[in-house]
Amino acid sequence: MHRTKSHGARLGAFCLAGLCLAAPVLAQGNDEPDDLHCTEFDRYETLTPNDTLSLITAYHNPEQARGFVVVYVVDAVGDAVASDNLIGSLMVINGIERFEYSVNPVDFRATVEAGSPTDVDGDGVRDLDATEYETCPDGLLVPRFFGQTNNFQLPAGQSADLQGSLILLDLNSGRDFDTTVDFLVYNDNEEVFSGEYTFDCWDNPRLVDISGAFRQNFLASATDHDPSESIAGRETGWFRFEGAVANSVATSVANPAIYGVYVERIGDYAVADLPFESGSRPGHVLPRSIFGDNSQSGGFAGGTDSVRRRRPGSLLVYPEFNNTQGELTLLTVSNVSPTDEVRAHFVYYGKYGPGAF
Repeated sequence: MHRTKSHGARLGAFCLAGLCLAAPVLAQGNDEPDDLHCTEFDRYETLTPNDTLSLITAYHNPEQARGFVVVYVVDAVGDAVASDNLIGSLMVINGIERFEYSVNPVDFRATVEAGSPTDVDGDGVRDLDATEYETCPDGLLVPRFFGQTNNFQLPAGQSADLQGSLILLDLNSGRDFDTTVDFLVYNDNEEVFSGEYTFDCWDNPRLVDISGAFRQNFLASATDHDPSESIAGRETGWFRFEGAVANSVATSVANPAIYGVYVERIGDYAVADLPFESGSRPGHVLPRSIFGDNSQSGGFAGGTDSVRRRRPGSLLVYPEFNNTQGELTLLTVSNVSPTDEVRAHFVYYGKYGPGAF
């Protein structure tokens, strides 16, 4: 695995509903955060039958500040194997602004027999292609967003700003690619507006950084919205998004697999949930080549059958970890097998290292 350089840390305290936790705070040695381009940091943990493990990611991985985590089952020598017994959850706590949200990881079941190696093509990449593990969704759908505002943009009588963000993950091409995502944004009167956003490996942009169509003032004054369907003057809508193209210096991949989680923030409160899914397309976690995975030279048009989620799997994708100052991430993984021990490989994909946030 690739490793990042070590930075010093100090302890910070976080309290929520009477529960107080101490976590290391990464030292801030730079004016800007280190862009690690999803450098990998890994650990192994063993779960006995019916065991559960909850950990603070800043202790488990003190080397990286932000990114996402993949946990999958391995055998005694570290090779990936099929064992659909993992479930999990993720909680992110902000000790400064005092909000928190929790979300489940994205679950993938192995498509080989239990106990068998999953690396069918021997390339060392976890292929989400129905040959090794279940596929990724073709499209992602978020059923609601509120018109985005700062306090000074709010309708009369409202005081809480709304600035949601969308966690984006590359589940296809790897750290050497820039991935462009296409968006369709619908208001409350069936009007549709398009947008796009480009990122590499992991990002968490605000909705307003993706498209102006998410803004309250645009929805209220520049569209043919339905006045009877606003919520106390607040406009609403929904949106869909999917991977359009991923580009490296060597190649382009059409229709790359991505994932995304909308984090809705209203004042001091935050909530998050996995999106609805439509169709399927293969993905890969996560190639280390400028040519991407060895199977995707022709791209993929997308399939029609969606994968049924929320079941124990052999591979879990946790959409975020945040070890920056004032933040705490609590990650849980459980082994639901009453008879079998499970060895889990934790791979952190660090987009950012310590620095000024």
